[in-house]
Amino acid sequence: MKKHKNIAARFAMRLSGMILTAAVLVTSCVIPSRARAKTNPTAEFIDRTYEILASAKPDAGRFDFWYRNLSSGNISATSMIDMMISSPQLMLGEETRLPEGEQLLDSLSLLMTEKPMEPQQKSTYLDYMAHGVSVRRVIYDLSVMTEYIGVCGRYTVRHDGLSDLSPRDTNPDLTKYVYNMLTDLTYGRPATSEECDDWCARFLGGQAVAPAIDDAAKTGPVAGSAMTDEEKVVLIYRTMVGQEISAEEKGSYQEALANGMSMSYVVQKISETALFQMKCTDLQILAGSVELTEPRDNNYELTSFLTRLYTRFSGNRPTAEDLNGYVLQTIEDPGTVREVITQMLSAPECQELIPSDEEFLNTVYEVFYGYTPDNSKTKAYLIGMSNGITRSRILSEILKDPAFDEKMAEYGIDTRVEKIVPEKLVALTFDDGPYTPVTMRILDALEPYGAHATFFVVGNRVGNYSESVIRATNLGCEIADHTWNHTTLTKISGDAVSQQIWDCAETVYNLTGVCPRVMRPVGGSYNSTVSANVGMPMIIWSVDTNDWKYRDSQHVIDEIMNNVRDGDIILMHDLYESTADAVEYVVPALIEAGYTLVTISELAEYKGIDMENGKAYFSMRG
Repeated sequence: MKKHKNIAARFAMRLSGMILTAAVLVTSCVIPSRARAKTNPTAEFIDRTYEILASAKPDAGRFDFWYRNLSSGNISATSMIDMMISSPQLMLGEETRLPEGEQLLDSLSLLMTEKPMEPQQKSTYLDYMAHGVSVRRVIYDLSVMTEYIGVCGRYTVRHDGLSDLSPRDTNPDLTKYVYNMLTDLTYGRPATSEECDDWCARFLGGQAVAPAIDDAAKTGPVAGSAMTDEEKVVLIYRTMVGQEISAEEKGSYQEALANGMSMSYVVQKISETALFQMKCTDLQILAGSVELTEPRDNNYELTSFLTRLYTRFSGNRPTAEDLNGYVLQTIEDPGTVREVITQMLSAPECQELIPSDEEFLNTVYEVFYGYTPDNSKTKAYLIGMSNGITRSRILSEILKDPAFDEKMAEYGIDTRVEKIVPEKLVALTFDDGPYTPVTMRILDALEPYGAHATFFVVGNRVGNYSESVIRATNLGCEIADHTWNHTTLTKISGDAVSQQIWDCAETVYNLTGVCPRVMRPVGGSYNSTVSANVGMPMIIWSVDTNDWKYRDSQHVIDEIMNNVRDGDIILMHDLYESTADAVEYVVPALIEAGYTLVTISELAEYKGIDMENGKAYFSMRG
């Protein structure tokens, strides 16, 4: 602010001086000039100045004014030249015109040093003047040259230099830098003298450059223009560094933008380069740095991953708002990253863009892990998807792979968060199905709450009621093994036991792509032969509703609500409408009572139980 006040004060002083000069000229024009008749060095200097600058002779009034002030020492020769250049009509007359550009520089050099200006020096000044520097800087530089001091001595006039340079004339190289910044980034038009003065004063006063350029890039005409990212990078780099960008650097910044980083990120990266730092040092200004406030700019690897993911599976780049939201949620709550990704990849537009399930899986592995999976990894998924298992369900399985946690760790995101164990857990289990009319009602009761259950299916029923098995799988329920044809396993041989279990498991796998992990022997009956041949943990129960016996919904409700405890395994059958009636009441009632409804496998995981094949589990109360 102080700088701006000083600028205004100097301008006011110069303006006052010009007004006073005008008044003197008006009065002096009527006074005969005796001094003009006398040839002396000061008079010769005045005539010479008018001749070189205006190809004219001063009228009597103006001659008298200059003679009196120069000879008395009130003004210096430099001030006279400055005033004539700054106010030509006032000092020279309405009809007089000063030379411009190259001719003006030659005239000033001839007047002040008695020799033409060197071509290179002239070229430099012309470049400065084309970029906001005034001719006063030329006068200032010439006024300190030895040749000029000698000229002033011969003509007996003071040679004092200029002491009130405006900010834009203080550092010509800075002014050129500022002019380019304002013209190319801030305004999209040639910068005015006042604007150059303002910004030069700011930078000379200690304002950092990088944040100013970032603001110009975000709010100026470049931000809303039809320029490509490549063109913007080239322009911003040239403005900041003062030279053209290399192909390698340009490619690096373009890649960052393509990967979802903002232009502020690019500006910050340029501001960290040695060339930019050297440029600011040469200009004697503060380089500064850009404060990256958008979440996407603070984790390049994560932003790049999410951008690739979104783009590959939607065909569109994510908006800055969406991308910032994805990144922020992932950083603040790493445990939800799987949900974020599943949501992104399950959108309808993804299904349209990649209709082939095989291509979808290949793309998932390529984007996640950088390779195309072999058939062993995708066969089961493709089986399930071909029968109606949703992509979101398949994704939830793929994302359980520890390799995903390892990949996210590379991005600085720890997704291996410890599971919060609910205070009370219960596993609802259903035997002897599926039977679509009842099974679907049970699933209808579970779905609104995100509740899970385990269905111990009979293998030879799966084909007839496959739609209910598919839906249960998609809802996150567990499909478990209840033999091929509901045979009591204690009555058959070991090989026959294995065949009963395998036939059912194979049927479930060929429909869902998932092999059952647990089984329940019919009637809960088992012996050592059964244990040795089932090849899976045996799940019995701790609460028997006897729904098959009473076929009464209230009886089922009472048995559950009066006896349930944390870790219980509750036995029902998805064959009876009365059971579905009971479930429609029991599910919200259990949740209201603080229970989380989980599958058998989830219950074991929460309770920290590593289930063993052939071992019977009646509950997991702990």
